Amino acid sequence: MEWTPESLKAEIDYRQAALRADAAHHRVSRRPAVPGRSWWRRLGHRSGPNDPPAGNDHRDAA
Repeated sequence: MEWTPESLKAEIDYRQAALRADAAHHRVSRRPAVPGRSWWRRLGHRSGPNDPPAGNDHRDAA
């Protein structure tokens, strides 16, 4: 098959449209239903064995 400038442009446009549609679908399908907490909030409000003991932090009165 001979590639003419018009056929090349049509093929590129077709592939770009398919990629854009796929990217839009991917963005919508990957979006969580409820936004999660930010990494900063998760860092400051985690609970686990590596946490320092509660009390005597910046929230406690002097």
